[in-house]
Amino acid sequence: MSLAAFSFEMDDRQSTLLDDLRRADSLTAQEARRSARRAAWLVECSTEQWREWLTAVYELPPPLDDAADRLLATWLAAVNAERSQAARSGAPPLPPATELLPEIQRLYHALTPVSRARAQFLPWLANSTDDAALDLLAEILVADPPADDNDVVLALAPLFQRRRREAARLFPRLLAALAHPALAAPVLDLANFLSREQLVPRHPAADQSAQLIQLLGNLVHSLEALEERQGAPGQSLQDLSQKVSRGVALAVSLCDALAQIGDKAAIGKLRQTLALPHRRIRTEAAAALARLGDDEGRAELIQLAAQPVARLRVLAYAAELSLLDRIDPEFQTPLARAEAELCVWLAEPTQYGVPPAACELYDQRRWRWPGFDEPVDCFLFRFQYAVTLADQERSFSNIGIAGPVTHAVLADLSDLPPDDIYALFAGWQAQHEEIREFEVARLARTEQLEVARLARRLNDAGYAQIEPQRLGYFFGDKALVASARHQGVPGVAVADFQEIAFFPERHSQRPIGASEAYWIYKGRRLLAAFNR
Repeated sequence: MSLAAFSFEMDDRQSTLLDDLRRADSLTAQEARRSARRAAWLVECSTEQWREWLTAVYELPPPLDDAADRLLATWLAAVNAERSQAARSGAPPLPPATELLPEIQRLYHALTPVSRARAQFLPWLANSTDDAALDLLAEILVADPPADDNDVVLALAPLFQRRRREAARLFPRLLAALAHPALAAPVLDLANFLSREQLVPRHPAADQSAQLIQLLGNLVHSLEALEERQGAPGQSLQDLSQKVSRGVALAVSLCDALAQIGDKAAIGKLRQTLALPHRRIRTEAAAALARLGDDEGRAELIQLAAQPVARLRVLAYAAELSLLDRIDPEFQTPLARAEAELCVWLAEPTQYGVPPAACELYDQRRWRWPGFDEPVDCFLFRFQYAVTLADQERSFSNIGIAGPVTHAVLADLSDLPPDDIYALFAGWQAQHEEIREFEVARLARTEQLEVARLARRLNDAGYAQIEPQRLGYFFGDKALVASARHQGVPGVAVADFQEIAFFPERHSQRPIGASEAYWIYKGRRLLAAFNR
C-alpha cells in the first residue's frame, strides 16, 4: 500500500469517527459498541493526523451532548491505556503530547467542566517526560481543573508511578491548586510522596508551612461544623458526604505534610485536631505530633491501638517511632491484626463506608489455602452495624473473613457452618483457567444438552420448579447451578454428576444466591483437595 493510499484510509476513518460524534445520541446499542471499538484507529494515527482530528473535534458545534462526550471519553481512555502500556515497556508514546499541546489545550478548555472526555487529556500530559507538557498540566490543574474526584486521581496517578521523578517540576506552581476542594488532598499527597521518597531535597510545601498550619485550623472548625449539621433538614446527604470525605482526606494529608516539614509551630493545631471524632484523622494527628516529639501525641497514638479500624496504621507508626513496646501485646497478635484488616476493609467507601459497631471472632483455624505454599491462619469475624431509620435503631450483622483474604458478601452467612463459610470465600477468590462459569442463556447447543442432563438429575432426585442459571466447569467436571424447590422449600441447587448441594432460602432477606452457592461448591472441593 502506498503512503498516499494509507493517508486517505486514515482520513476516511477520521471522518467516520467525527460522524459517530455528530450522531452519538441516535446510535443503536450495537452501533455504539462498534463505534467504541474504533479507538484502535486513533492509536494508529500519526501526529499530523491527530492534529487534524483534534482540530475537527474542536470545530464541532459546542457543546457536545452527553452521548458524544461519553463516546469521546471512551476513545481517549482506550488510547491512554495503549499509551501507558508503551510507557511501561519503555517505548515512546505515540503521538507525543509535546507536538499536540496547542490542540490539547484548546479542546480541553472548549469542553464543559463536567465533561468526562476532557479529563482523559490529563494523564496524556502526565505521562509525558517533556517539560512543556508537565507545565501545561500544572497550569490546567490550577486554573481549570476537572470537577470529579476520580478524574483528579486519573490525572495524578502517573506522577506517583511512571513519572515520579519528573513530578517535582510541577511544584511550587501546583500548590496553588490547594484552593480547589477536589485537588487539595491529592496535590498535597503528591508533595508528601515526593518528600517521603526523597525525590526532592526538601518538602515542596516547606515554604508554605504557616499557611498549611492555618489551613489545618480552619479545616478542623469546618469538620466540627459539618458534624453538627449531619441530619439537618435541607442538607443533601450526598453533598455532606462529599464534603466530609474531602475534609478527612485533606486533614490526613496536612498532618503528614506538617510532620515531614518538621515545623513545631504546628503542634498547637495538631493537638486541636486530636479532638475530632474521626479515628483516621486522630491517628494521623497523633503520629504527626509524635514525630514532632510531643508526648500528648505519643500517648494518643498508643491508646488508639485499641481501635480496630486504626490499629494497623498505629502499629506501623509505632514501629517507625520505636513505640511498639508501649502498646499492649494483645493488640499486636495475628488475631488483632486480622480483626483490624476486616474493619478497615469494611470502612472503605466502596464497602460500608464506616467501621462496624462491633466485631468479634466467630471461628479460627489454620488451612492450606489456595494460592499459598504454606498453611495460613484464617479468621472468621461476626460484625454488626447499627442503623437508625425513622427514629428506630435497626441492627445488621454478617460474617467476614481475614487472613488469606479480606472480604465479606451481602448474602447472610449466619446459618452456614464455618466450613461452608470458609469454602465460600475460597471459591470466591479462586482463579484458574480450568475454573469457569457461564450464564445458561449464552451457552451453545452442545452445552445446553449438558444443562438438560443435569436438570434431569435434579428432577430425578426430587427437586421441582428447576430453573437453570449457570453452568460451571471445574477441572473437567460440569456443574449446574439452578434455582429449585426441595421438599417444598425454595433455594439454590448445585448439581454435578456425583453429588447435589442445596442451599435453602431460610428466613433471611439476603439469602444465598446462585453466585454464593457456586462459590461454596468450588470452595468445598478446593479446600478438600488442599487439606487432605
